[in-house]
Amino acid sequence: MFKTFYIAVTVISLLTTTYAIPVKERGVVRRFFHDMVGKGFVREVNDTYKYTPEEMNALCSQQLSLSSKDYGHYFQEHLPVKVAEMSGLGKYKGHDRKNLIIKSFPSDKDVAALGEIQALRLIGDLVDFGKDSEGQPTIIMRRQDGSLLEELEAYKTANDKQKRKIREETLKLACSKAASEAIHKGVWHNDNHWGNILITDIEGGSVKSVKLIDYGGDFNNYLVYGEHLQNLDFRLIFYQCFPAFEST
Repeated sequence: MFKTFYIAVTVISLLTTTYAIPVKERGVVRRFFHDMVGKGFVREVNDTYKYTPEEMNALCSQQLSLSSKDYGHYFQEHLPVKVAEMSGLGKYKGHDRKNLIIKSFPSDKDVAALGEIQALRLIGDLVDFGKDSEGQPTIIMRRQDGSLLEELEAYKTANDKQKRKIREETLKLACSKAASEAIHKGVWHNDNHWGNILITDIEGGSVKSVKLIDYGGDFNNYLVYGEHLQNLDFRLIFYQCFPAFEST
């Protein structure tokens, strides 16, 4: 109970401060992050040596019954990793197909896929995984509602002062989300840029909630070993999120 209260107070405190990392904190933040990695408290989600043969086999042996009709509109078809809306009507494992996303990897990216599977399972967004008919690792996940900052109508029509306010609110909520997920779910989202934040609620020009997306292993996202969750510091994870945004 005390820990929950402390985190709540910390969030309120951080959300009322400026979003530049205090100069005196920067060395502390860097040391904290490197210590977490160096001591093995956290690991990159696609760290090859951390997966057992059984885990690898679970991915490789499961075949998905998908047809070409299941792959709807590709978001970025030119990329090696393809992400598409699931098309068609009806249900897939109890979920409306229109609410699902399919992500397929090149056939040599088993480890990258397995890492993201682990992260999505912990976050609660994983629906299914396995190999498609062409032998490509494939993940089916929940589709997330929301808008990217640059697509948000309230942002596009705002003046410079209002835009800065919206950016600050979005950033603080995103970094709070990253810290909270690390501590409570064991997934440290560290691929922090505006393309990975969906704004899910905005009222009166103020951002109320956000959702982080893309828990893939190619951009330094981490899994936290359960026994080391107690070593995490909400405030320092919050500040660790900032460097990617300092130019905003």
